[in-house]
Amino acid sequence: MPRLVPLIVLFVSSLAYYYYYSNFVKPNRTNIDPKFRSEQIENVIIQTWTDYKLNGWGKDIYHPINHRTSRNMPISGEPLGWIIIDALDTLLYVHSYSKNQTIKENMQQEIENVADWCINTLNYDIDTNVNIFETTIRMLGGLLSSYYLTETTYSHNNRSTNNNNTLDSKIFLEKAIDLADRLIPAFNQSATGIPYSSVNLHSGDAKRNRADMGTSSTAEFTTLQLEFKYLSILTGDDKYWKYTESVYEPLYTNNNLIDLYDSLIPIYTFPNTGKFYTRNIRMGSRGDSFYEYLLKQYLFTHETLYYQLYRKAMDGMKRHLLRQSSPNRLVYIAERPFGLNNIHSSKMDHLVCFMGGLLAMGATEGITISKARTMDWWNYEREQDWLLAQELTYTCYQMYKQTPTGLAPEIVVFNDPESAEARRFNPKNTNWWISPTKDFAIKPLDAHNLQRPETVESIMILYHITKDKKYRQWGAEILDSFIKHSCIHCDEPNLITYTSLDNMIQIPTKKKDNLESFWIAETLKYLYLLFQDDFDLTKVVFNTEAHPFPVISEELLKKLNLTTGWNI
Repeated sequence: MPRLVPLIVLFVSSLAYYYYYSNFVKPNRTNIDPKFRSEQIENVIIQTWTDYKLNGWGKDIYHPINHRTSRNMPISGEPLGWIIIDALDTLLYVHSYSKNQTIKENMQQEIENVADWCINTLNYDIDTNVNIFETTIRMLGGLLSSYYLTETTYSHNNRSTNNNNTLDSKIFLEKAIDLADRLIPAFNQSATGIPYSSVNLHSGDAKRNRADMGTSSTAEFTTLQLEFKYLSILTGDDKYWKYTESVYEPLYTNNNLIDLYDSLIPIYTFPNTGKFYTRNIRMGSRGDSFYEYLLKQYLFTHETLYYQLYRKAMDGMKRHLLRQSSPNRLVYIAERPFGLNNIHSSKMDHLVCFMGGLLAMGATEGITISKARTMDWWNYEREQDWLLAQELTYTCYQMYKQTPTGLAPEIVVFNDPESAEARRFNPKNTNWWISPTKDFAIKPLDAHNLQRPETVESIMILYHITKDKKYRQWGAEILDSFIKHSCIHCDEPNLITYTSLDNMIQIPTKKKDNLESFWIAETLKYLYLLFQDDFDLTKVVFNTEAHPFPVISEELLKKLNLTTGWNI
């Protein structure tokens, strides 16, 4: 039986650890002035964007050290320009929030240049196979959020300042519809409606995954719903809503997911049967965003079924995956690689660090914690989720704080005497890097840092819910570490840009020479929003690539006759 950990005990024990660790490593009192930090992040965004614009424009893989590009395999055979589309709403946020008039004007020019590129160059009628998940969250999501922001804040800001706005936002919606119509055929080529992993944008032929027995990643086909539902809302065409919603019924029914798996999903599914291929359960890669989109569909459209399913999944997570490290009781989410009834792994992907923010949003629905606790719907479960959200975010912060560079690796292994990895936590018998407090370790092959967003995402959310300045302190420390250790051409002001890292333990760091599109699209956006005092979490829902969609009213859904089409 899994060990159950009362959350209030976790909270108290980790507070004790907080004070211990504050003495163990003296905290950095970095500048958290929002004006200073906003300007700093604006500069990093502009530096990264300018380098890509000059040396990699339109390509999906860009190597900033050598200013080279390469083909986007295996996600797409031909370049789709998705660094451009992925980054666009970050530029729109800078245009909206910046206090620097020159930057606002420069951003307006960049935004209108992208719109021109979409009109004159962006073309989806190409004979190439694309990964449905990645193309949906980055390209479709980026187009839809850009349409939303250009229709609202961008147009409003330009009108209020009498700027000449020549941008026609409809180009983003038109491209989104074209792209979605080319992805939709993937849903009607399997027996269940669960899509194969890729589709040809010209022919519509879908292909199964070449590996893993032709299965589809469970998280991938359950992380399409926000984007396609929003498109149904914008167009009035319910086909997008229905196709992406249809994947849930076979998943839940054909696996008896709630009873046999306690609402926790194995990471691969056969698309033609809806049955799971493996018993491997984790909230990291190929599992993470399944849980994310359960809650976010509820926050986006107020469909109560998805909150009920999210609630069941979080209860299952607490029963089977929630663990503590030794000796200082850092709370983490374990993996069950061989099913719920076998030994757990203490490996945790950095990807899992989104869970702190997700639990916080599930508990409070984006309002401040002081206000949430006065609401009629506040209850014991939400209080426990809120406590756990803080614990997990603190653990993820420590994954940065304790390393030599102040940056986290792709994966850590926690020191848990009951885990499969327990015997490896002997410094004399391992080549793993072990943290100063002995709570976690990093394997040599897991020491890369891709400039991922999940920790700063959770930090941003917790700041806006609490207004506690410590979260800005944490974010500022992480930002400073990114600037210090991932900067390249740092001594040449006109060439400065940033890259992911092959090794975040050694100093100087070993650079990876790759620009991940989520560096601008997610990581820098979340850091930027962390320092915007008036950002409102209740107005938007971010897709898993940090593209914001507006919260939809129940009245609009009723008018459009869009409703949940299945049940458990």
